[in-house]
Amino acid sequence: MASTDSMSLLVVLNLTFAVIALAVGFVAGVWLTGKRRAAHETGLDEEVELQKQLERERAALATERLRDLAGNVASDVGEHNKSMGEITAGLQSLDVTDVEATGAGLVDALSKIVTANEVLQERLAKAEEQIAAQAREIHLHESEARTDSLTGLANRRAFDDEMRRRHSEASRKGTVFSMLILDIDFFKKFNDTHGHQAGDEVLRAVGRQLVKTCGDMDLPCRYGGEEFAVVMPATSAKDAKTAAERIRADLESLTVVYEGKQLQITTSIGLAQWNTSEDVFHLLKRADDALYASKKAGRNCCHWNEAGENIPFTPRLLKNDEPTKKVKKANSLLIDTLPSRTKFADEIRRRMAESARTGRPISLVVFEPNSYEYIAKTHGLDVARATLDVIAVGVQNTIREMDLLARLDDSRLIVMLPENDSETASSVALRINLALNQCRQQLGDEVPEFEVEYGVSELEAGDTVESLVGRAVDDLAKQSEPDKVLQYQFDAE
Repeated sequence: MASTDSMSLLVVLNLTFAVIALAVGFVAGVWLTGKRRAAHETGLDEEVELQKQLERERAALATERLRDLAGNVASDVGEHNKSMGEITAGLQSLDVTDVEATGAGLVDALSKIVTANEVLQERLAKAEEQIAAQAREIHLHESEARTDSLTGLANRRAFDDEMRRRHSEASRKGTVFSMLILDIDFFKKFNDTHGHQAGDEVLRAVGRQLVKTCGDMDLPCRYGGEEFAVVMPATSAKDAKTAAERIRADLESLTVVYEGKQLQITTSIGLAQWNTSEDVFHLLKRADDALYASKKAGRNCCHWNEAGENIPFTPRLLKNDEPTKKVKKANSLLIDTLPSRTKFADEIRRRMAESARTGRPISLVVFEPNSYEYIAKTHGLDVARATLDVIAVGVQNTIREMDLLARLDDSRLIVMLPENDSETASSVALRINLALNQCRQQLGDEVPEFEVEYGVSELEAGDTVESLVGRAVDDLAKQSEPDKVLQYQFDAE
């Protein structure tokens, strides 16, 4: 019985100390958040001041409740100890030579012990329920203290914690991580032209889009004002650039509807990858410098900071209003350096085996200029190959490091997108396609026009390399001939 009491007491005391620790962390977090706000903001508005007051009241209430709970537990344990002391004193006063009196005294003492233990058990159970409820409430407040109330994203405090955690992890394991800072271009105009409610809706829309675009391991945050940040763990430079450009492109294509008005958004992005010789502060500074370079370059673009140099990396596919590009010589084309069909097929098989173990999807996308044969016939094969190479360069600059681009045949390119289902692959292909359809080349005095079409397939149970590739090619063919039933046969070299 005494052992059971001790265990119950230990459980309650441990819970009490755990909740007190949570409360201390919560209060400290609120205090630190206030300190950071004071350092990063000038002139707190009424809404921010009300939020800070609410946090102070919550911290005070949590502290008061925990103090009451701890006092109640101490009081209950004290009463139990007092009862046990009185019972012990009564037992010591028994005359053991009087058997009948001793027996009656033992029965009475046992009854009192049972009653005292039952009372303590009941009070401890009640206290445990109250402490558990208080712990849940503190966890909720802790979550709220780490969440931006407007966008629902992680706030600056959560961002700072995540950066420190990823920095420590990368330093310990020798891995990499990247981060970006994003600023909504000309955000003040939304507030000045349409009102602050419109500006708030733009911020919420950007937050929702970041959640959709960012990877599962990434942490999108509201950094402050109209600035957002994304922490990308275990992400190489190439993949981070691809992710940043996708974020920029997705936000550029986003339309925010407010009171019947369609608001368009563009963003400037600064990106940096951690190197082993720097702390979090200097990594943030490099990303911020890259962001400033994007703004200085005209906004709606991305820059990457490497060794203090800000380098633009938004794909420079030729637009109709940009200078034209001379045709490359045939011996310098990217398409001549792409993996062979055999290597591509081998990599698909490897990924298919991996997918069978993990259940992760795989998709293929086939790209083809619809006027390839016409260009070859009118301007010659070298020009047609150069046209296909422009498409290859555009695709290669957009896909991730894990993706694989290959040449399917004379006029078509194929891309494998691991860990992408058909819906995601179609979204990526559409974005690439829209950009590619604005490309052009200077050929003497002529600029041949072409459009790019694409087909998509996703790995299904029982698929072979041939059937997976075949469905993507069939899907491509149906874009121009929707009623035609085809069955493409893929044979590796």
